Amino acid sequence: MLKRIARRIAATALVLFALASGLVVLGVYSLLSFASWAIFGAAPPAYTFVLAFVVPPAGIAALTGLGVAAGKSASVFRARRNRRSRAAAAESSWELAQSRRDAALVAWSRYETDVSLLIEYPLMTDYSDPVIREVIVAMQGIREAERGADPDRLHAAVDRFEVALRTAENYARRCGQSRLTDAERGKLATARSALNLLLDGGASPTEVEGAYRSLRRSLKGIIDLPAQAAADLDARARDARRLGAL
Repeated sequence: MLKRIARRIAATALVLFALASGLVVLGVYSLLSFASWAIFGAAPPAYTFVLAFVVPPAGIAALTGLGVAAGKSASVFRARRNRRSRAAAAESSWELAQSRRDAALVAWSRYETDVSLLIEYPLMTDYSDPVIREVIVAMQGIREAERGADPDRLHAAVDRFEVALRTAENYARRCGQSRLTDAERGKLATARSALNLLLDGGASPTEVEGAYRSLRRSLKGIIDLPAQAAADLDARARDARRLGAL
């Protein structure tokens, strides 16, 4: 709306300028004609009248054309610069979103790899709980947002995941092992002792094997170890056996 008004004002100003220029040229030509008649006794040739009225408008038209061309060139340059600026901003925002995503997923991965943390907060593997399930749903939202190239969508998905994870962690810490029976808490205590023996590094291969079996048996039915946590536990047991055999 403002651009249309500005163009109309510019066009009106150009017309008024051309009219004023014509009047000035007419006045100047009249004075020159009178002076020529007074001094030389003859009026100027007819072609000078044509030149007087053709040259100024032509000059005005040329200047106007140059001004319009310069304006269009400036507009094109600004548009290109704005596109480059928006593209750079979008790329920077996408990289920031990916960095936030990585940090959030690393925070969650602790509950998929750290058996000690799972024993302390067993609720984090209870995906039937709505609070914990929201973390999984939010993680799926991140995967969906990654398929596009919209940084705002990815930022929103990471925001949701961060809130869900923080809520789940606070919830799991409050609950601790309070939802378990005395027998289940006893099993987790046994699992904790067995894990400490595995991590000690000074146990014999026989002790390591016994601790490993005790740990897996104690966790069964209470904590469903994620695949990564189970693989990490197996690797730790192998390392402990190897060190114990030295």
